[in-house]
Amino acid sequence: MAGISESRSELLSWLNDLLKLNYTKVEQCGTGAAYCQIMDSIYKDLPMNRVNFNAGSEYEYFTNYKILQSCFTRHKIEKSVLVERLVKCRFQDNLEFLQWIKRYWSQHKDESEYDPEARRKARAGGASSPPVSVNKRPASSSTASKPQLRNVRTNIIQNSMRKPSNDQLLTLQTELTQARNQVTELEKECNQYKELNTAYLKERDFYFGKLRDIEILAQSTQDLCDEGIYEHDKDLRGFLTRIQQILYATEEETQSFAAEDAHPISATEVANTIVDEETF
Repeated sequence: MAGISESRSELLSWLNDLLKLNYTKVEQCGTGAAYCQIMDSIYKDLPMNRVNFNAGSEYEYFTNYKILQSCFTRHKIEKSVLVERLVKCRFQDNLEFLQWIKRYWSQHKDESEYDPEARRKARAGGASSPPVSVNKRPASSSTASKPQLRNVRTNIIQNSMRKPSNDQLLTLQTELTQARNQVTELEKECNQYKELNTAYLKERDFYFGKLRDIEILAQSTQDLCDEGIYEHDKDLRGFLTRIQQILYATEEETQSFAAEDAHPISATEVANTIVDEETF
């Protein structure tokens, strides 16, 4: 039970020493990146090039936890990771999980050396995922406006050195009006992008909610199987395990699932099994 009584400062000291980090708060572990690398120090098989130590939003945190969940599934670690609580970066939730993962590390880490900085360099070297692309608009409005704005500033500076004529004032006024119109157009485009981004976020949250419901259903049914509620649950267990493997799979593992020549369990057959068992 080593680690359960360790203080916040002791855990942070161990974490920073193991991973060569400079975390000052337990809450910083809520991004999931440190948890991933602790498990990598044990098994050395996590795709550290995909772990984002600079994650700044909950959506990016979930990507790190997906990698962590995949590790737990691969090594048959029976530990529930309360992702939705950990990503809130609250002290108590992350302290308890850090205590658990420290205890697990103490029980399973071998004597081999581990270089955390070398494992993280793969991401810095260009192996990280490419940024999401945005449909590019013609350069006529945004890129072409920059030289024109620079020309306006240059003309103002040059003409300020001498008394401007009426023609020069009229030219400057025209250029200023054009620049203002361009700013207005750019603001409209910016607002359109914001609205589009809001719609994408709503759609993302909608489908994530569906996946979360499936995950909860699979986990609760698995718990009922463990408690012996269902009899003859071999096929049901296999079906639930397959669902969890798909939910927690990395990109590489997802491709391997598609290439497998397997005979999946019939969803109708499993559903009938659940109905039969619940009629007791």
